[in-house]
Amino acid sequence: MAGRAMTRPVDRIVMVAPVDAILQASAPWPHVRAAVPEDIPWIAGAVWDAYPQRPPYEPEWDDVVASTQSMFKNEAGDFMPVASPVGLTEDGEVAGIVTVVQRCTLRDDLPDAPYVLDCITLPDHRRTGVASGLIAASARALKAVGEREMALTVDADNEDALRVYTRLGFVETMRRPASA
Repeated sequence: MAGRAMTRPVDRIVMVAPVDAILQASAPWPHVRAAVPEDIPWIAGAVWDAYPQRPPYEPEWDDVVASTQSMFKNEAGDFMPVASPVGLTEDGEVAGIVTVVQRCTLRDDLPDAPYVLDCITLPDHRRTGVASGLIAASARALKAVGEREMALTVDADNEDALRVYTRLGFVETMRRPASA
């Protein structure tokens, strides 16, 4: 894996949206399948490339792989494959992924709602609607099982993600300072 540049820590924003608002704002991505353990290698690579290495998140490669494996072992909450779509192009190429747990157990102060652990669009597919379409596909699956909201956390300096999430109806419910 390529090395990553160190950056300064930033605030983290917890956001929540009604699944109906998400579905009104975006159509679900048309080509999806559920995430499966066989996806761990490429998911770990996508996580490694997508998230800046900065305090307090400064893992080694093996940590990223172990964290990805732990998701499928329900260590962050009950993993929801039905609400964790892998987005595919018409040619079957992976474009992105959203991973969701029933309730995130990593912190006690997170919303009591299905929780997006990761929303990653692979570089060749950015700015094509993959992220909003996969969040909408996840919201559709959550609505089908009776859920009304979904939550996520985003870095305060991730302007592209904040724009997408705000357009989908997510609102800030908590801000965690960089030092927390």
